[in-house]
Amino acid sequence: MAPAEPNRSGSDGGGVAREQASVKVPSKDPKKKDEKKDEDLSEEDLALKQQLELYVERVQDREPGLQKLALESMRQEIRSATSSMTSVPKPLKFLRPHYATLKEQYEKIVDVDLKKLLADILSVLALTMSPEGERESLKYRLLGSGDDIGSWGHEYVRNLAGEIAQEYSKRQSEEAPMDELWNLVVDIVSFHMTHNAEPEAVDLLMEVEDLDVLLDHIDQANYKRTCLYLISSAKYLMGPDDMLVLDIAYSIYMRYEEYPRALQVALSLNNLQYVKELFLTCDDIVTRMQFCYILARH
Repeated sequence: MAPAEPNRSGSDGGGVAREQASVKVPSKDPKKKDEKKDEDLSEEDLALKQQLELYVERVQDREPGLQKLALESMRQEIRSATSSMTSVPKPLKFLRPHYATLKEQYEKIVDVDLKKLLADILSVLALTMSPEGERESLKYRLLGSGDDIGSWGHEYVRNLAGEIAQEYSKRQSEEAPMDELWNLVVDIVSFHMTHNAEPEAVDLLMEVEDLDVLLDHIDQANYKRTCLYLISSAKYLMGPDDMLVLDIAYSIYMRYEEYPRALQVALSLNNLQYVKELFLTCDDIVTRMQFCYILARH
């Protein structure tokens, strides 16, 4: 028996019409997507988002007074959010779509002070928005007002240090001027050394090959941690870099009269001149006896 032909038309012989399944297609309208995102925000977050968008509009105004007020308000919102950063701050999230617009506006602004103010903001926004390898956070920092670098938070300073290391390598290969970088390096090192981040200060100075700067930022509170990190780092460095690092540690220990530790570093350096200096400098008999024990074990 031949199989029955399928009902192709769906209307022959009183056949039942095939029902078509309806498929929901996601909307391609960006406005609807934005509306959906806004619905997911709390009232407080939505108010912040709208306020920041208003600031962006005011920054593009022709009236310098409105521009300044908007920039100062935007800076305050960002600064308060980045001072203790555990995740991407909300102002940075909400300003992400406007990063390109603000960069374009920077080129249009004529007033020098407003330009620097916007550069400060762009430098912080670049923390999460700059294309890989562009170092825009550093670029706009150098174009900005030079305000307190620590006011933007530790994560911002850490990111700048990383970009400086890359820029230093580039300029060194091109034999380009380094003056503006050095000023920023000193600011970052000063911040790290006063915020219990001595290893980060040491790492940056190693990258820019100027550990001597460290001696200007050592104090009673941080010298021990600094020296411990220097000595640990020296174990992973090739010569003569390891000797240079240990030499800095020796100088610091001598400054704070940590003579036994200085002797251990001098022996690691295999520097007999330093050993003699220690015996001549230290006039405490008990400490000198300790030197003898250390030398005997060495």
